[in-house]
Amino acid sequence: MPSLAIISEKSFPGTTRPAVSDLVAYCDTHDLVAIAAETHDVVIYRITGHAAFTIKRRNGEAEVTALKWKQDGSVLAVGWNDGTYGLHSGETGRLLSQGSVRGGGREREWRLDLMPDYGDDEDDEGGPVVTQFGWEWHATSVSNGVRGDSNGNDSSLTTEDWCDGAEEDPDHLNAIASLVDGNERDAILALTTNISALDVITVLPKLSAIPSHGLRAAPDGNKFGTQAITDTVFASPGVKHSNVDALLICSSDGHVQVLQDETVKIGTVGVGSKPVMHASCKSSACHSVLCQDDTGELHANFIDLPLHTLGGSLFDVIATNTKRIQNLLAYITQTIRCIQHDFTTGLQFPTRIMTNMNAELAEKQEGDVVTNLYHLAMTSDFTPTMLEWLVDIVKETNHKRWDQAVNAMYTNIHNHLFFNLLPALNRLSIATTTLRGHARFHEGTSNFEAPPALFTQMLEGIDSLRLVAQKMQLLIMTEHRQFRAFSKWTRVMIEIGVAGPGSTGAIETEEREVPNFDYPLLLAYIQDTLTRSQLTRHIVQPTLLQGTRASRGMFFAHPFMEQLGYERTKEALRRLGEVKLGEEFQWTEACDAEALVNLPALGVGLAASVRVAMESVAVWQGKMLTAPTSVAVGAAPDAVVLDLRMEPHVGGEAGRSTTTVLLLSPENTAQLLVLETAHSARVSRDEALTTGSRTIGLGYEVLDASFHALQPALIALVRDEAGGSLLLRHSLPSAQDNDDTEITVLHTFPPSSDSGFEPQKLVIGGRPGKMVCVVFGNEGREWRALDLDFVERGGDGGGAVTTEEFMEDGDGGGDAEMSFA
Repeated sequence: MPSLAIISEKSFPGTTRPAVSDLVAYCDTHDLVAIAAETHDVVIYRITGHAAFTIKRRNGEAEVTALKWKQDGSVLAVGWNDGTYGLHSGETGRLLSQGSVRGGGREREWRLDLMPDYGDDEDDEGGPVVTQFGWEWHATSVSNGVRGDSNGNDSSLTTEDWCDGAEEDPDHLNAIASLVDGNERDAILALTTNISALDVITVLPKLSAIPSHGLRAAPDGNKFGTQAITDTVFASPGVKHSNVDALLICSSDGHVQVLQDETVKIGTVGVGSKPVMHASCKSSACHSVLCQDDTGELHANFIDLPLHTLGGSLFDVIATNTKRIQNLLAYITQTIRCIQHDFTTGLQFPTRIMTNMNAELAEKQEGDVVTNLYHLAMTSDFTPTMLEWLVDIVKETNHKRWDQAVNAMYTNIHNHLFFNLLPALNRLSIATTTLRGHARFHEGTSNFEAPPALFTQMLEGIDSLRLVAQKMQLLIMTEHRQFRAFSKWTRVMIEIGVAGPGSTGAIETEEREVPNFDYPLLLAYIQDTLTRSQLTRHIVQPTLLQGTRASRGMFFAHPFMEQLGYERTKEALRRLGEVKLGEEFQWTEACDAEALVNLPALGVGLAASVRVAMESVAVWQGKMLTAPTSVAVGAAPDAVVLDLRMEPHVGGEAGRSTTTVLLLSPENTAQLLVLETAHSARVSRDEALTTGSRTIGLGYEVLDASFHALQPALIALVRDEAGGSLLLRHSLPSAQDNDDTEITVLHTFPPSSDSGFEPQKLVIGGRPGKMVCVVFGNEGREWRALDLDFVERGGDGGGAVTTEEFMEDGDGGGDAEMSFA
């Protein structure tokens, strides 16, 4: 009996649910299999059957709705039934970014605080979910009906063309080399492209990771927990104008989000019905989305991407800085949250001790702790209550905890300001200034329609935050010196109290330690800082702004938002410096003067400015997308969609591609229906589509089938008369060849009564020389991984191949090589 080499056999403790093919995704580059487990987690296995890592869902009730690997294996996209989706590292499974396809047409709420969004809102329960992901890495050198010669060069470019980034030579090195050959046009194109790609941020030191010190990180905050992750988030993309990294997110309500570089949203198009499958190819600007309406009718929708615009130098700079601004805003927001957390936790213990002491002193009518400590520092005279408090309550153990907590608080906040916040603000200023410069240069044209004033408003918020952060640095240095003097004095007072005031030991301690006290700092701390640090007004968000949610109009009509501005923050800080000790900070011209110097409040203002600017950019980007071209697929309404692929048209016509749908015939389960649709980009709808079909009879009941990724063939899993199963290879004839083609039996599965394995579904993946067919059976509890290239490599049929043999054969890296392009 014909048999392929078995790479591995795997049994699972529960159902992995491969009955829905989208819930199993094969990583061609690294031979990894992502499976939606019964526990609602996503488990990633190596082809050997060993678990590599697991992606856990915080919400235990959520189920997976879609899985898809990026081509290079660097990212795994996961969709959940609560409408959210996450992009996870293909190496570790950590969350890189997340989003949602829900909203019901409503505007996302505007918040006047920095509370993170953990995705707990269930107002849209039962709303749309992600059904398909579509990754593609396009080369913009592919011409799709644009002017130019056969090589994609345009001999009619003018100075205005290359200034606006209308079209560029995709190969920068060849263009520069052409200068030697005297081709000035290519040299100018290369020069302008590389000048536009100059990135000042690349010469700056790397941003540091953000230590959370126990703070529950928001989804965005998870991206900055370690230095390696932070470096990855802010890695410079370099010069890549010749490529467009596109991601399509298809939702069940018939909408498709188009993203570039995984996080830059280009826009959304409607396909009319629920997407069931996606296909694309590098050499075409077109993406095919197969949809099924409520009646079961299938429609192929073709979405054309403006590759030459998306891959141009102008859009590359805009997309790079847009993505950078979003990441930097998340970084700044997480830093402010960490500062708030460190301030709160650092004062918890000393506040509790002093609160209890104040209650005891009030009961005895002996004043408060500040008055008593000040009296002790000035006179060295212990009252019985203070002696008992220092010796029995504070004592050496609690003093050590007090000292460590406050020292750590000042150190952590200072580090957050110096190593995280200020460097991030500087980088955000550069990115914002870059976009403002392009907005001013292209103002009044369609090249970049975002108003420059939006970026100016962002810069005002950045400068205001920088001023307050610098003021906080000065306060921290002053208060930290004061606290060290207070802590040293308190330790000595405890020693004197333990020895007994007036005793020989106490006198010796006083003579040795008292001359070393810095009384100006000590008294200033007791009087000014002990019960209320001046950092409080800069760190603790005003009560009126906490937890406030509003619509856009209400948000910007809030008195706080109307008073924001760099000059007003600068004036508020100046007036704050004139406020005497014990006086309230008031400014009649401001509705809330303290909010103008408050770090979280200014962070809210900056986040709002960024959101408005990014929405304006998104509106401009969305204008690039055109409505999809749709065609009805000539199949019975209850036909089962097995696979979909797109490839360049056989004739080689530029911008023309062929989409092939593989269907299981509802009338005859021994027949497969192959439908082909040829699509031409950027032409009229009437000329865009031509279709054809053929029926393939296999003679057996078809369980599952899929196209071979590298060959003009399909692989089918069928059931034979004896109750066993066969793996067949059927060559697909070309458009000019309608003759019957050969059917080859690749592998034979014995009846389940003999082997205990009943095949049901298959997944094909791999790369040249290492093609794999993973067959799932027994309701998803087992798999058999088969080497499809076994015969081509000289196999004689039958037997098993070891993991080492499989990894050594053929070209390309195995799962041991986890380097991503």
